[in-house]
Amino acid sequence: MMVEFAVLGPCAVTVGGVPTRLGGPRPRALLARLLIAGGAVVAEDRIIEDVWDGAPPRGPRPALHTCVADLRKALEPGRSPRRPPQVLVRNGPGYALLAGSGSVDAVRFVEAARSGMAALAGGRPDLAVTLLDAALRLWRGAAYADLAELRFVRAEAEGLDEWRSLVREERVAALLALGQHRSSLVECRSLVAEHPFRERGWALWALALYRCDRQSDALAVLREAACRLREDLGVEPGPAVAELNRRILAHDPDLRWEGAVPYPATALARFVTVW
Repeated sequence: MMVEFAVLGPCAVTVGGVPTRLGGPRPRALLARLLIAGGAVVAEDRIIEDVWDGAPPRGPRPALHTCVADLRKALEPGRSPRRPPQVLVRNGPGYALLAGSGSVDAVRFVEAARSGMAALAGGRPDLAVTLLDAALRLWRGAAYADLAELRFVRAEAEGLDEWRSLVREERVAALLALGQHRSSLVECRSLVAEHPFRERGWALWALALYRCDRQSDALAVLREAACRLREDLGVEPGPAVAELNRRILAHDPDLRWEGAVPYPATALARFVTVW
């Protein structure tokens, strides 16, 4: 029976297409720890340290074994006690989760994201938008939202969030390549509001405004980006932002949408994709 795992939001599992109850925070934390391992065996000591966030109970191994039993019931609800588990298995000094790559939404997200970025770099912004939209639709909230307080989860969640931001930027770049600069403005504003220190978001917003014949607004956006970076981080914008500012002031014809010209061949493509 197919078991599917969702971590792009609160942790959730479906068995045969039916949602299953994971129980309390410990089985959820155990599931997250094994999913993050990607099928590798995680030693009992490592699991105990992470699942109890550095404060294990007395008699930690019996507590872990109870947690394992509870999670196994959720993952294989119809399994006979005499039949060996097929999903959460004991292996040497620890445990592993035998989940196919296609059964984890985070893995599918990254695969779709890479395909979308490859399509954009290969001159297919239309296909890129389709693939990147499919990747973003997998998200239901913050990654591992119900386990965000656990230290071992934070790095994984932050990495996935970084991927999500990159995908959103790539989607805007694809929209710009298709000449949809007006429809990209709302997404640009949202990107900058959520991630004000990502220079590429500001640059894409300025570029979209410039293509809408709003040169003064585009320059104002770049000034605001520079101000935020100086005041909040004490750093100057990178050379790409300065270069875009110069080209907008000069009315560089390469910043205009080139219609049917293959996307990778344009100077604009090199700017918005190689960042």
